[in-house]
Amino acid sequence: MRLRSPVLAALTTGAMLFTTACGGSAGSSEPASPSAPGPSALRTGLVTVTFWHGIGGAPGEALQAEIDKFNAANTGRIAVKVAFQGSYTSALAKYTSAIRDKSTPSIMVSNDITTGFIHDAGQTVPAQAMAAANPADLDLNKLRPAARNYYTAKGELLAVPLATSMPLLYVNDAILAQAGVDRSTLRTLDGVAAAARAINAAVPGVKGIVQPFDGWWFEQLTAAAGVAYCTPANGREPGGATAAALTSDAQRKAFGTMAKLYTDGVGLDVGTDGANGVKAFTTGKVAMMFNSSGSIGNLQKAGMQGYSTLPYPISGDRATSGALIGGAAMWVSRVGHSDAEQVASWKVISYLASAPVQERFSQASGYAPVNTDVDTSATEQAFLAREPNYATLSKQFAETPATPATAGCLSGAMPGIRTEVVAQMQKAFAGTITIDAALAAAETAATAKIQDYRRQAGL
Repeated sequence: MRLRSPVLAALTTGAMLFTTACGGSAGSSEPASPSAPGPSALRTGLVTVTFWHGIGGAPGEALQAEIDKFNAANTGRIAVKVAFQGSYTSALAKYTSAIRDKSTPSIMVSNDITTGFIHDAGQTVPAQAMAAANPADLDLNKLRPAARNYYTAKGELLAVPLATSMPLLYVNDAILAQAGVDRSTLRTLDGVAAAARAINAAVPGVKGIVQPFDGWWFEQLTAAAGVAYCTPANGREPGGATAAALTSDAQRKAFGTMAKLYTDGVGLDVGTDGANGVKAFTTGKVAMMFNSSGSIGNLQKAGMQGYSTLPYPISGDRATSGALIGGAAMWVSRVGHSDAEQVASWKVISYLASAPVQERFSQASGYAPVNTDVDTSATEQAFLAREPNYATLSKQFAETPATPATAGCLSGAMPGIRTEVVAQMQKAFAGTITIDAALAAAETAATAKIQDYRRQAGL
């Protein structure tokens, strides 16, 4: 569709509010999916594919290495020109300008919270449609259910996940042993809370737990409780999300459990930056840490020994509850791009999501492989045997149920929602207001953000 000016205004507002946090997605109600071109569109002759991303460091180097391999294998047929944008934030800002200038890339790699921005902009063709039109390429059934679930709306996959992270519980082995904590009790949020209190009481000068205060972690608490963050159905049905949902009994209990650890002096406040949590954990100031799976690499770089990773604890029914994913996905641009370019782009995406590439990329980057065929790879199993902390991530990813709760909230207002929720949760965790008052205020403010976004976007 052609982007109407009110929609672009709403999306631009969303881009200005965008943050680089790890999780949460966005979206709304697109009336109909565009058709996708098939293999016949890719005729003889060279097709150039532009590829924008904001993945830096070792993961960015691993990504470039795979694209170099693709280019070498497709000489004279498809040439991928990569443009690293410096960060996801910069990439989103440039993409917003590119929509106005009609100069979007062939493939846009954007992180999870921008899902709604890209979807609502109407510039792309859904991955589901590309897969149906090109059955010899990527088999969507090979994508990890939790990842596929996250980027799906109304039963249709919007984009193909590339780099996927998840929350984990990190524990200092020696401190847990000193406090007499049985790690088998750490599978539930109540068990983690009890362990944090035991550690704080038994080990002088050490806090029990640290959790960053960015919005992703409050979404994690909700998904792990097995309930929706927005309604109806976490915004996954036609019509999209119309209101925030933050005051259920399950959320009040889960949020209250964490808030009380902080008001009782058991939790360590490091603000919204997960890197501060890593620093506190590596220096022994705190015994347990909730952080992204990406922190495994940070801990290795810091040379930390004597720690373990455990699955993110659940407070709800394990059949319907679990952790949300973070990371980035690949989108095929439609508006202003030829059929041949779209099919060539799909070839690139299919390659990057294939099992051999995902295995190499995950081992080099620390992200979890999204293709389930990696599970049967002997070299992958050998890698996981050598790296038990990555094995925790792989197992959690495979076992997370694909449910409405674990899909996360799909709303174009997610950046604004996070701002409102974090502001209220910081008050509750500091003890200046009750958790019930904070959740009620956050729900009201977040719902206003959703309604404002819908009005601006004409939804």
